Amino acid sequence: MKRWPALFLVASLALGARPAPAHAWETSTHVGMAEQAALAGGLDAWLRALGLRGGLFEPLTIPPADAPELFAALANHSAIDGFVPDLRGQQAALAWLLAGAALADANPTWAANHFYDADRKVGWRAPTGLVDRARAKVEGVAAARAGVAAPDWAASGDNPLGLPGFIDQYDKAIRAATPGERGRHLAGALVAAGAMLHVLGDLGSPSRTRGDSAAFFDPLGDAAFAGDRGSRFERLVAIGWGRLGVPAAADVPARTHFRDFFTGAGTGTTGGLAEWSAHRFFSEHTLPRASEVGRATRTQLPAVIARSLVRPQPTPPRLLSMVVATQPQGTTLRDATGVCLAHYRKDRGVLSWWLDDSCELDQAAAILPVAAGYQAALLRWLGRGQLAVSVVDGAVQVRARGSALGAGELTVLTEDGRGVRAAAGTAKVTTVADGALVGAVQVGAGRSAVAVFRGVDAAGEPIVAVGAVELP
Repeated sequence: MKRWPALFLVASLALGARPAPAHAWETSTHVGMAEQAALAGGLDAWLRALGLRGGLFEPLTIPPADAPELFAALANHSAIDGFVPDLRGQQAALAWLLAGAALADANPTWAANHFYDADRKVGWRAPTGLVDRARAKVEGVAAARAGVAAPDWAASGDNPLGLPGFIDQYDKAIRAATPGERGRHLAGALVAAGAMLHVLGDLGSPSRTRGDSAAFFDPLGDAAFAGDRGSRFERLVAIGWGRLGVPAAADVPARTHFRDFFTGAGTGTTGGLAEWSAHRFFSEHTLPRASEVGRATRTQLPAVIARSLVRPQPTPPRLLSMVVATQPQGTTLRDATGVCLAHYRKDRGVLSWWLDDSCELDQAAAILPVAAGYQAALLRWLGRGQLAVSVVDGAVQVRARGSALGAGELTVLTEDGRGVRAAAGTAKVTTVADGALVGAVQVGAGRSAVAVFRGVDAAGEPIVAVGAVELP
């Protein structure tokens, strides 16, 4: 029996590892965001362009015997979740994407790689305070001391569900001989794509991008569930929106480089998602420190507040409403769009800050569509490779379409009436401008010809570009 590709043998073994405390947006949130990303990211059109008439709902099968540990991990979820295949290992293409989004942090080692401190440019670092370390030890919380930064992890060859794994599976989904083999590889590519959406989407959570590791040891249940610890903010989002309540994805501009979705300079959504969330919102343990303001004059107050900041951004306005802040309930700091950033109160000359459920839910309503928008933009980037294919004097001519190509290899395959593909010829490629000829290959009999380019684009980023034509 032909075994499932090494990508899933490695990944599924790791997925069998012992679960850890919550270290991500919870599963319902990730699945909901990935679903919105698929709708906004043109996944249906991408799949139809590959010849899948059902688009998002085209059935794809991974035989359970080929990846038993993967199916064991999926068995921890209910079929009603919408991403658990049937007994044959079959489910819709969209469901395989959602499966990747659900399982990307099933291994606790992987979960530690879903953080990126936008200011310090590092990944997860376990709490260093004596109280936090003692609490983690006493309560048996398993936390990695350090993790790979999320942008690095998503692109790493050590990540079986990262960009290299996606490229490998997507390439095989075009080149494999039979429809069944191609379907299995395409399902694998979608799982990897969903997992990358998960890693990117995690950077919408401010505590992940502000170095707030302590937030992931907050108690989430009552005394009877002392082991239920994680991000209070992310639990609130799961309760407030679930899966189906996740809002539609915002419009996020395209990127040239993979890493730029995760981190990068820019204003608004032109920068990386990490910077967008880290510099716009506070997190539970990175609020401004309590500060003595009772004797500060109007001109001294901005400097006092600036010294209380744990992170440079967001920056409170120079003049806060100190009179209103003396009320027992304090008052609210909002951004320019009216989103709650924090509450603050002046009591006996001390200015203190806090977040409550209503404020964090207000923030989540602003974050979720933007995070899903970044995911949709990444999904479009993954499927950007297109080729224009035509038949001229018995030869299949292939041109770049939509973007220039760099170095790589072009393969032209013929497909017969049974859907079986065979290579008709290959050609090395150096650099090809958009619209220029990539190569031409003489082909024999067949129903159609399929061209696939694997290499890099003009920006040096890995790409698989695909096109097809009916043969005369």
